[in-house]
Amino acid sequence: MEGAIDRLHGLLMFLNVVETRSFSATARAMGVTTSAVSATIIRLEQKLAVRLLNRTTRSVSPTVEGSEFYERCKRIVEDLEQAELAVSHSAQTPSGELRVGMPSALGRMWVIPQLASFTAAYPAISLEIMLDDFITGVLSEGLDAAIKVGDLPSSRLTVRKLASVDYVLCASPAYLESKGRPKRPVDLRDHQCITYRRPRNGQIRHWRLRDMAEKDIIAPKGSMTFNSGEGLIAAATSGLGIIQIGHYYAQPLLESGALVELLPDQRVHAYDISVVFQQKKRIAPRLRVFINFLVDMFAPPPWDNGNKNGTGRMRRS
Repeated sequence: MEGAIDRLHGLLMFLNVVETRSFSATARAMGVTTSAVSATIIRLEQKLAVRLLNRTTRSVSPTVEGSEFYERCKRIVEDLEQAELAVSHSAQTPSGELRVGMPSALGRMWVIPQLASFTAAYPAISLEIMLDDFITGVLSEGLDAAIKVGDLPSSRLTVRKLASVDYVLCASPAYLESKGRPKRPVDLRDHQCITYRRPRNGQIRHWRLRDMAEKDIIAPKGSMTFNSGEGLIAAATSGLGIIQIGHYYAQPLLESGALVELLPDQRVHAYDISVVFQQKKRIAPRLRVFINFLVDMFAPPPWDNGNKNGTGRMRRS
């Protein structure tokens, strides 16, 4: 029996290496050292008397034999998961651990305050929430699911859209009293516009408005630049200038009066919010009910004016 468990552990490690294309990512996900992963794969190759992986200093990829072995191993693991679901209590009552990643501000402001209703409905599920604006991947981080903002690279993961976010222009009442209120998009050129530098590529994000053509995109001029949405919000509420930012960042301050929305008819689509996860033949009940919870929570988005309290309708399934 011990030998069978060791073989199963080796198969799981091999599957993870193929899916993440990384020994180090597999080590992080499985809680072992990179050398342990390498040694396990070598033992597996020696036992099978075939090379399963092509290794270079930059990447890992399966050989022809490795690809065939991967598909067979994947079916074995899926059959095992189905067997566990068929006989375990969790098939009826969602239970177990879930690791979920999400952007820091979105999680802190909107998702975490709603988790009490989820844990009350599913007390047998334990959650580990990873707040990180730069989650590299679900598999490589050892996550069951991740909430992502913006465009998503192509992958084998399942993507479910949760919400669409608009950009809003806003400033503090003190700034507007001192500098005046822009009435047309062109008026923004005469104001202190606080800029945002994208952390991923280092570029300043230009402003887009509904009534402006692509060639007329505004390159905001100002004396301050930040690389986070929360930095932009702090600067705007301090009276330092005008910002353009995703609606969900600004809505609580717009409601409190700490910020004032400018040119509301110029709102434009900013990006989508999605949840990504690995789709299997039968998704684990604990993950299924959490995905449903997110879908319900964002329908409509909790920052939407029609749902100001952010109370969602959670499905039991």
